[in-house]
Amino acid sequence: MTVSVSVVPPRSVDYDLLGQMLGEPALRVEHVDSPSILVDGRYHTAASHWLRRKHQRRPVMDTTVAHARRLAAWIEYLRVVRHRIDPAEHRSDVFVADEEDLLAYYRARQYDQDTQVSSSTWQAQRSTLKQFHEFLHRSYNVPLPFDLERINLPDGRSVQAIAGLRPRRRTGSRGTPITPGFADLLIQGAMRIDRNGRQHDVRTVDRDAALVSLGLAAGLRRETLTYISRYEIPPLSSNDFTTIRVPDFITKNDAGGDAFVFSHRLVPVHHYLTGHRAELVEDGRPYRPAEPLHLTSADDDIWTAVVDGKTVRRRWVETDAATRLRLVDLDGRSSPLAWLDPRTGAPVGYDTCGRITARARDWTREHLNPKFPASFRTHDLRHSYATHLTVCIFKQALAEFVAPSMVDAYTPHRVGDAVEVAKMSLGHASDDSTRLYTRNAHKFLNIPLDEFLGRR
Repeated sequence: MTVSVSVVPPRSVDYDLLGQMLGEPALRVEHVDSPSILVDGRYHTAASHWLRRKHQRRPVMDTTVAHARRLAAWIEYLRVVRHRIDPAEHRSDVFVADEEDLLAYYRARQYDQDTQVSSSTWQAQRSTLKQFHEFLHRSYNVPLPFDLERINLPDGRSVQAIAGLRPRRRTGSRGTPITPGFADLLIQGAMRIDRNGRQHDVRTVDRDAALVSLGLAAGLRRETLTYISRYEIPPLSSNDFTTIRVPDFITKNDAGGDAFVFSHRLVPVHHYLTGHRAELVEDGRPYRPAEPLHLTSADDDIWTAVVDGKTVRRRWVETDAATRLRLVDLDGRSSPLAWLDPRTGAPVGYDTCGRITARARDWTREHLNPKFPASFRTHDLRHSYATHLTVCIFKQALAEFVAPSMVDAYTPHRVGDAVEVAKMSLGHASDDSTRLYTRNAHKFLNIPLDEFLGRR
């Protein structure tokens, strides 16, 4: 039996054209602006209803489409492989899926060479299935096909995740973490300051040093680092640590969470924001993106804009890169994104972010220390952050900055315990992912704590 499961995008409705075709005004109905799932040409009511509600709460089309594709793959597996088919929708596929179905799907996606997906893809799939089946349970009283476990967050809150079914152990993300001393040299290299303290005149040095320093400060993934707005960057703090809210917390594409930030690494960032960037915004070319969204207000959590006479209110952590690039700041002439091209005033792109790190690395090797790792890349800023944070947790430097209920977790007696805690700031749901970043932490234990905290 052939089964067809597909995702269809929302369709625009031209009521004037419909009226001309009908010869009378068309009846206006509520428009569905989210993708839907078709099974053998018929709408899957429960799946499409969930996607609509999901999109209404967080109207980011790329995210909703990603959820739709993952859900469609699950429905297709249930019908084609597990034969969960019945003429009545409420007796088919997701309505009757059980733990054995989900376990079989997990094995197919993680261990079958013909159908397996990457660990990160499965992690996203796992998140979609959890959210959708919780909706089925609330709305239709359908039993969950999995057990839930609770994960504690650094601020004392906790979240639930599917118990077990974790991504297979990965062999990638080995990375090249650098010592605090080398991190300082890399920022100096980004500033193009040689051994004699002489700065070579490059228009982008303040921006480059700020980007590299924020990567070391917060361990942001490359896309998040590239498209972060000036509003999301934490203020300077007299404490050793502050926090930043990032979108890829616990699982990618979820609603965000707080990660620890090394406060001293924010100094070059704010030097750029209040210095060269402010001058560029004042004197540079106006930013004119296609289909601009003009901000009417913004803070570190939420921005608002008026679109077609309606006020759009969105959290930064729920704003994708494409939308961020459409935003025009409150001054009506600049982008709110942090890193700007000094020639055009436009925000830099993903590839430019990688080139900034590469240029800083090469300059550091040539002018400061030839032993600086030749393979260092932007993602290694995150590896370095992870290793530094793990060491600081192990040395109990963060215990005073967490909720009282979390103090015991932040006073670990083994490096392995520190790894488990560090995963929260890295946005990992499993220890295995974090260990790939922190496998070299033991090599850094003899470095004085003051060097990690910028107290030298």
